[in-house]
Amino acid sequence: MLETQITIHHFVQHHFNQQHTRQIEEIDLYTQKIDNHFPGIAVSKFDFYTILLGIKGKATLGAAHHVFELNQHSISILPPDTICKMEHLTDDFEAYIVVFTPDFLKKGAITAEIIDELLYINQEYAPVFEVEPLLFTSLYYKFTGIEKEAGKESPFYLEMIRLYLLQILYDYNRVCEICLLNSQKNINRPYQIVYEFRKLVDLKFRELKTVKEYADLLFITPKYLSQCVKEQTGGSAIHIIHKRIVLEAELLLNYSASSIKEIADLLRFDSASHFSRFFKNIKAQSPGQYRNKR
Repeated sequence: MLETQITIHHFVQHHFNQQHTRQIEEIDLYTQKIDNHFPGIAVSKFDFYTILLGIKGKATLGAAHHVFELNQHSISILPPDTICKMEHLTDDFEAYIVVFTPDFLKKGAITAEIIDELLYINQEYAPVFEVEPLLFTSLYYKFTGIEKEAGKESPFYLEMIRLYLLQILYDYNRVCEICLLNSQKNINRPYQIVYEFRKLVDLKFRELKTVKEYADLLFITPKYLSQCVKEQTGGSAIHIIHKRIVLEAELLLNYSASSIKEIADLLRFDSASHFSRFFKNIKAQSPGQYRNKR
């Protein structure tokens, strides 16, 4: 498997100026206020957590199979090992971004078990929640506090950053729990089938590329699988399969030095030309054109 995970150091070097780079190496955390000049995030897979607090405007985020908007007064957490992207920032967009590794938190006094629980993200739900005005004001203060502490490096600044970050995670989990309890999603048989289907696609998208192959693994007919997907998502089962293949292709084109043929082989296409036709049919540009636009 080609290594395509992006580190915090790489991410900050690519997206920001070199300020605070020393802190990244030492404490595995970086924070900054961003606006519409932020270049967005190409299809990526990080080895760190990303927290975004929307202040003004909006941006489109993608995490795994979810596509959603970060709006004013909303908060999102993108977990590591998840293919994600950020695009379509409006002219008035403003947000805080904090990126950190779990190790940063685990160097503090809180137990690893509590931290793991706070960092758990249920990937069946889009990881974004609206927050009411009073909570937003409190969250904004905490993000600002992290930025100030990281900038001045006063005594105990690492402990203060960890405390702010833990408070943000507790706030997120509280909002998340309330929103999920109020969710109208029915955990019925079609929902369970689509849930298992998505998990299988994530595991087997390289070798299995037809609806029938996944239906066989689920012990149902391709027609019933397609009906369940249509009912639960409004889209088609083959679209979910193709989207996952294309996401991996974008990731490899963005961050690996592999040739088009090598990427085609990794994704189990019978030829580079077959892969190129497949990619162009979905993205309206060839793999080479997509890579050259980076």
